[in-house]
Amino acid sequence: MEEYKFFPHEEERRLLMELKKEKDRKRRKEIEDKLIHLYVRFGEYFKMSSIPDPKAAKMYLQMALKRKPNHPVANYRLAHLYYNEGRYAEAAYHFHRALSGSMDEPLNDTQAMLSHMFLVNCGIFLASDAFKQIEKLETKPYDEETVERYRQAIYLLRIEDFRRALYRMITPESDEIVTEETYFAEQERLSPHEVMLCVSEQDGFIVRYAEDSVNLDYQRFHVLAVILHSERPMTGEDVRKTLFQSFFGRDVSDAAIRKMFERLRKRISFWDEIIETTRIGNKAARRRKPGVSYRIFCRASDIFPWG
Repeated sequence: MEEYKFFPHEEERRLLMELKKEKDRKRRKEIEDKLIHLYVRFGEYFKMSSIPDPKAAKMYLQMALKRKPNHPVANYRLAHLYYNEGRYAEAAYHFHRALSGSMDEPLNDTQAMLSHMFLVNCGIFLASDAFKQIEKLETKPYDEETVERYRQAIYLLRIEDFRRALYRMITPESDEIVTEETYFAEQERLSPHEVMLCVSEQDGFIVRYAEDSVNLDYQRFHVLAVILHSERPMTGEDVRKTLFQSFFGRDVSDAAIRKMFERLRKRISFWDEIIETTRIGNKAARRRKPGVSYRIFCRASDIFPWG
């Protein structure tokens, strides 16, 4: 009887077969919830039994999370296992998921308190290890100018500086870290001839000019940014070398670059108002129109091709 209670493989097979045959969406969810609950029970048993089996516990908890990634208790149990193995980055990830998981079955108050306490420990260990790695790398060759700029911008020694160090504004004249208040206030103070490029966790890559705005993918956003930032007209070859080869780490053909510009022009309704095409020898080149400026709003840690 005890064997069946803790090793109900027949129940697992029955639920999987039932799930495979069931067509009704509501009933399928009910079956899947039972299966997830079963896997969590498996994980808890193997983690906390008199003869623990962490490998089996992790396997079943991961099976539960494969079906429901935000399951609080499954994340909580798995986080403990990683913590005990000294895998603090994975532990921190799953403690965080446990705390921000499904609200229909949240952690109890004790589990939530312990999760926060373990997160503190994980953070201390990861920060300490990062400090040691920085000290080791100081003896190796690196781009001192770039590293020093980021050291001043995002390398924090006081928790009070953390909020300040999150935000950054780039203009043709400056590149500075700003307070949260300034960051959002300045987005409402754009001049009529200023392009706003914003990297947002919620909304992605946004470009705004006058009353119009458009969302771009990562690649096209950076193509526009590098042209607006450049002090000279950029040919397709310049874009390929500066952006694709050096920044994205891959090469593209001249035809692909031309096609990309055609699509950008169609995608951005105000393209001709902010970008002009000129010639360098027999090659077409793009640059920011005279009288047009720009501001980039992003995280302090974001990297751009000219950085």
